[in-house]
Amino acid sequence: MATQKRNKSRKKKQDSGSLVEEILLQLFRTIPQSVMNGLVIGGIIIALLVGGYLLLKNADISLADDKKIELSPTIIEQIEAIGQWEFLAVSDEEIVDTVRHGVFSNDELVRIYKGTLRLGIDMADAAEGWIRADGDTIRVTLPPVKLLDENFLDETATRAFFETGKWTSQDRKKLAEKARRKMKNRCLTAANLSAAEQTGVSQFQQLLTSFGFEYVQVEIADSVKQK
Repeated sequence: MATQKRNKSRKKKQDSGSLVEEILLQLFRTIPQSVMNGLVIGGIIIALLVGGYLLLKNADISLADDKKIELSPTIIEQIEAIGQWEFLAVSDEEIVDTVRHGVFSNDELVRIYKGTLRLGIDMADAAEGWIRADGDTIRVTLPPVKLLDENFLDETATRAFFETGKWTSQDRKKLAEKARRKMKNRCLTAANLSAAEQTGVSQFQQLLTSFGFEYVQVEIADSVKQK
């Protein structure tokens, strides 16, 4: 008996559903085809507009996120902690002499000096704000390239070439200072300084790229002043 009731109830629901479907079909049949086409096209256009808006909105957010670069203070501290950074080493050898004129004869001292001049930068010379994030680019202004160590003579490689008479330690010190000046004049040329700058720019670009920064611009302080 219960089964028969359930079957009758199910049949009524089916009949009711069929009636609703029939009414909807009749309703759609009364709508002209041109109107139906317009509704379909309008729906498609609305869907495209909504989808395009969402895509553009997401793209704007992604672009904003991509352009926002954070420069960690830890990275700056690590670079500054390097201190001096050598970009070019130039080795030189000079023969230097001095003559002391006497009444009956002259005394002469000739010595050979060797040294290596190291060109680079000292991060202690970097100006405030030497590195900064600008949009999607890291911009770096390095301090000028200079001679990193004035004591570049290799005293152990110094040797006497010719010597007559007696010479004091002060005389030999003056001769060594003369050799130092000659080496600086020979090695601290515009070409060598330019080569050191190019190496410095390249090395810093590689360093910051290794930290994960994609766009890096590096300049030397003197180069900026000349522009």
